Amino acid sequence: MDDATITPEEAAQVEMGEVHAWIDMYSALPNDFARQFGLEMLHIGDVALTRSPRIPFVHFNCVKNLGVAQPATEAALDAALARYREAGIAHCTIYHTPISQPAELPEWFAARGLRVQGGWDRIYRDASPLAPLDDIALPGHHVEKVTPANATEWANFIDGCYGLPTSPWLLAFAKRAGWHHYLLRQGAQIAAVRSMFIDADSRAWLGVEAPVPGIMAPSFPQDVQLCAALVREGLALGARSFAADIEAPDAAMRSPAYANFARLGFSKLYFRSHYCS
Repeated sequence: MDDATITPEEAAQVEMGEVHAWIDMYSALPNDFARQFGLEMLHIGDVALTRSPRIPFVHFNCVKNLGVAQPATEAALDAALARYREAGIAHCTIYHTPISQPAELPEWFAARGLRVQGGWDRIYRDASPLAPLDDIALPGHHVEKVTPANATEWANFIDGCYGLPTSPWLLAFAKRAGWHHYLLRQGAQIAAVRSMFIDADSRAWLGVEAPVPGIMAPSFPQDVQLCAALVREGLALGARSFAADIEAPDAAMRSPAYANFARLGFSKLYFRSHYCS
């Protein structure tokens, strides 16, 4: 996989494509479910953060875009950390992208006791045509789009993989405009799932995957077949860029994920560090 060349402004737009997906996802939260688990998205100026004292999962206690849309300040960082302390949440995560965020951020994090605990490789493709990929289809597998007929099965599969109770929430945004969900069956059983959100600026973000390749299962062949379906649909719908993550990063890029995504036209943007309290 090649490295992509991108400006700080373009990198910020890529990151905001994901933020828009999370904002839309939280807009779909059923009120009863949100109250039960204390799930909420908070905003400090332009900074979006998620918070849940009852679901200690990285995505649900995470500062999504500090210093991405607007310059970061120490006051905004302190205000974000205070939102977690006031809810009794001891551990939160802040993403750090080296291109679109100021160089001072790691020093600010260290001064407040935050430390790097891993991270993901951010990958990206433009709207160039998808190359022929006839050989990626797995024997006995087929891809389906999530519809009202199979949405409950899809949601239950995700909850089963993660051990989470999020089916009511998943079903709430399964049918929202901008979202496109796919599942891969091996015979009659779901083997893997992945979703795509296309925002108002026609930027696509790929996520909500299960199992996570290289972390939860060696599901790289299943994932590339799903991602190919998502990219095809995104291109047909006019998406002008696509962003995703390799959540089991490898500095030498020996993981099958890199070759698979390269075949789909993706390049590596940067390693996105996770600073955790």
